Amino acid sequence: MLRGGAALATAAALAGLPYALRRDLTRETSFVLFSKQQHDTVSAVQEHLFPKGPDSPGAAEVKATAYLEWAITTTGIDPDTRNTIVNGIGRLEDASYERSNVPFNEMNFEYKEQLLRYLADNTRWGRAWLSLLLYYLLEALLSDPAYGSNPGEIGWQWLQHQPGFPRPPADKIYGKLR
Repeated sequence: MLRGGAALATAAALAGLPYALRRDLTRETSFVLFSKQQHDTVSAVQEHLFPKGPDSPGAAEVKATAYLEWAITTTGIDPDTRNTIVNGIGRLEDASYERSNVPFNEMNFEYKEQLLRYLADNTRWGRAWLSLLLYYLLEALLSDPAYGSNPGEIGWQWLQHQPGFPRPPADKIYGKLR
């Protein structure tokens, strides 16, 4: 049990976390959390890769960034995967400043597209990083809502997907199994 100053420090730290992660803090995990800037950058990339359409959810609607944060902090995640994702954010920002002298989030659609295509086509790290972002984005779209993504089963509804049975109860999802 936390007491005094430790409890206040913990409460203050938790207040800044995304709700999906605060909710799951009882899990045994090693956390590598995105800063606000990293979170905003990853969200912008994911939304660029998977934008909302007239009849389809986008990355924001399926809570792709919160799911990615959860996924890379679960016990057993390959440290190379986590490092590739986290380090890729900084590399993207470096490339953004190098090519246009503005942060990725401030680029217009065309510049974002050109930069992401350049990184995918011309850099090994960019190709690997974008591949991982897409992988976890699609997981967020298709995961059971018990994992904090695909709220209201919007991804399943859009794809007319019938989930497997039985569905996982909240206390038996990956990361909480012992």
